[in-house]
Amino acid sequence: MQLLWLVAVPACASTPPAQWDSSRTSPFTLEAERIEAQARAVDLARLHDVRAEHAELRGWMQALMKEMVLGGAEAQGPGQAALGRGALALGDLDAAIEHLDLAWSVGFREPSVAWVRALALSQRYREQRIRALTLLDLDERRAREQDLEREYREPVLALLRQARGKEAPSSDFGAALIALHEDRLDAAVALLDAVMDSHPWFIEAPLLRADALLLRSAQLWEEGQKDAARAQLDNGRKSLAAARSTAESRMQAHLTQVRFEAAAIALLRDDLPGTMPAYDRTERVPGIMSFSGPEGVGPAGRAFNALDAASRINPTASSPPCERLRLINALAEHPRRAEAFDGYLAQHAKEVAAVMLARDPTNRCVRLERIRTLVSQEEQARQARAGSLSPAEQDLLKAVPPAERDLAFHLLHARLLEHWAAVENEWGGPRVGDRHGAHRDQALDVWRTVLAREPRVPTYWSRFGELLVERGMDPLTVDGAADLDLAEQAWTKVRSLDTKAHGVWLLGAHVQMAKALSHRARGEDAGSAWKTAEARLRDGLTVHPSESSLHHALGQVLLEQAKESWARGGDPTGLLDAAEAAQAEATTLDYGHGPGKRAQADIHAHRAEYAWWRGEDPSLDVDRAEAFYLQAMPEGPSNTEAVMGLLRVLQIQARSLLEQGRDPTPAFDRAAKSVGLLARLALIRRSQYLRIAGEDSLVMARWTARTDPHEAQKHFDAAEANLTKALEHAPRSQEVRLALGELNRYRAVARKAAGQDAESLLAKGLTLADALLKERPNWPEALLLRAALLRTKDPGSAQARADRDAALKANANLAPGWLRQFPEDQPKAP
Repeated sequence: MQLLWLVAVPACASTPPAQWDSSRTSPFTLEAERIEAQARAVDLARLHDVRAEHAELRGWMQALMKEMVLGGAEAQGPGQAALGRGALALGDLDAAIEHLDLAWSVGFREPSVAWVRALALSQRYREQRIRALTLLDLDERRAREQDLEREYREPVLALLRQARGKEAPSSDFGAALIALHEDRLDAAVALLDAVMDSHPWFIEAPLLRADALLLRSAQLWEEGQKDAARAQLDNGRKSLAAARSTAESRMQAHLTQVRFEAAAIALLRDDLPGTMPAYDRTERVPGIMSFSGPEGVGPAGRAFNALDAASRINPTASSPPCERLRLINALAEHPRRAEAFDGYLAQHAKEVAAVMLARDPTNRCVRLERIRTLVSQEEQARQARAGSLSPAEQDLLKAVPPAERDLAFHLLHARLLEHWAAVENEWGGPRVGDRHGAHRDQALDVWRTVLAREPRVPTYWSRFGELLVERGMDPLTVDGAADLDLAEQAWTKVRSLDTKAHGVWLLGAHVQMAKALSHRARGEDAGSAWKTAEARLRDGLTVHPSESSLHHALGQVLLEQAKESWARGGDPTGLLDAAEAAQAEATTLDYGHGPGKRAQADIHAHRAEYAWWRGEDPSLDVDRAEAFYLQAMPEGPSNTEAVMGLLRVLQIQARSLLEQGRDPTPAFDRAAKSVGLLARLALIRRSQYLRIAGEDSLVMARWTARTDPHEAQKHFDAAEANLTKALEHAPRSQEVRLALGELNRYRAVARKAAGQDAESLLAKGLTLADALLKERPNWPEALLLRAALLRTKDPGSAQARADRDAALKANANLAPGWLRQFPEDQPKAP
């Protein structure tokens, strides 16, 4: 009781009778002060369960509410103000703001009310501002900070000006609040030092000081002053330790530490997050196993310690589990997390969410964090499988009512849909019964909703544009050119925003790369698009010279330019060297990991292919490509592409052996040793893999046709089956149709050699060749296919000679390969 008196005296002293303008104001004010004093006495007690004491205080507030109702309209202002003060003292910020806003709206605007209202709105601002620090995208964080400044800065400053003279416990605290909202953070800290010295019981001062130091740390970190930023964080933790030790039973003090550490974990992204939670057999919250970490071991350990303390104060409160879920999800998404076992954090998050949703199915925070857990878990544990959202996953999304589907919900929904679109891409198509590209289309619709609500964040436009590029390049898209035009518009919008995000230049390059590939597919000149893509990437590298993804994309563009040079009959060596240098730099910047190794393998694979076309031995480049592909196989999403790349380059080796009159089987045996059955099954629905498998069978058919026509027939059948399936998955694929045309020609050659009729096979091949040349006029490979078919049908065909001459004029690099098939076309010796 002595403690209560010591706390109540300064509280009453700060509220002189002169502020009461009517006889009815006094009882409400006195009751509010009594509730505040008792609540502070509970806060200053040793750590314990406060539910019984808070229930008693809420009973006092119920009595106060009844008195306000009996007092009529005249009592509404002072009564709501008193209820707001009581709610703020009990830590119910939402209720406090609601009551204080009601008092303000009915005209009760005393300086003391302005002061308490400023305290409540400032606390809301600081909580939201610190939560914004956990956003990893700097542009997204800035947009959120701008919204918070617009919503809270001037209203709080206006209230503080109106409250002059009524600041409690001293004018220095009010001045510190003004300094913080004017972004004079160092001044705020200096003022709060004085308040803490003169009023050690007033824990609002160290809590505000910790917030100011955290915000200052964020500024210093962004400026590159990392040591100074860490020093500010350490200083802030001292303030939090003082607050928590002084008011052990005040939940706000412990939750402030949790938010502080969560922000530090996101801010210092390259640092270790600290101690991960560990199993504790004691259930400090009913139904929720404690996963506490030791105090003082990194920000994660401190945060979990504070969460456990907050849960002991009120085991049924919703705030600690909500903050626990946020923290666990942040740790699960952290690049340097160290889980006890895979899925450990996600499993705990699911358990916490299940308990909380059973207790309160409408809890908005828990529902959103449960969806976030699902999205993170799906992204991290992606498997090469097809499917759509499971009923349980759909229920989670549907459970959120439309009124609560805010920006955060739509961002999570977009991530989940993008994940499923990626799963379908890895598998090679949707599950039977699903519409092709449905999840990608849905994701684009969600991104449109996001951009309508928040058009200022460049990353949102970039992700929207990248999805448009993906759909625009899909052979099954009806109007891909329209999607690419929209993607270019998205890039233009991103460029208009003040951002240094490297994704801006990646999107710009990807749009032009996609347009260049579209031009190539129609037989049009794509040179300007490739040049534009290269220029955009080089612009990006002037800003981000150490960004590996830009070097990787530049290497891709240079490789495509090398392919263009080869296709025009030029020497691609210089461009291949430049592409390889860019990919080597990307790999170095990725510390030996990332997509650069697979890209280097692709470059050596093309060197091997060009050597084979020229009639040279491709073995050295095949070996180099194989080594890089094997290194790239464990690299996550690039794994399937590495597997197919390895199969393709070993097929080149097999063709080279075949043309030398040697058994190609050893090359396929090399592939079998490196690519197991399970890996092949994971690719079985992909058109690219089916094409490779079909072409492999064709090579074996050509080899066995020399000695075992019956065995050759089996290989021809297998080749036709695989290529037909590939065409079913990608009916517009020019490469697959070209391979089918070659299959028909070689099969026709085998039939003619056996004295059988081959006209139907030649007719099928010519139909395919004619269709390809209609789509892509003067495509040298298609011209040579038609020439070979016509030559097989009629060795003296004039059209065959015309097609051959046109093809070799367009790309002289193909001449050695043609002459190996038709040596009679060799120039006559003089």
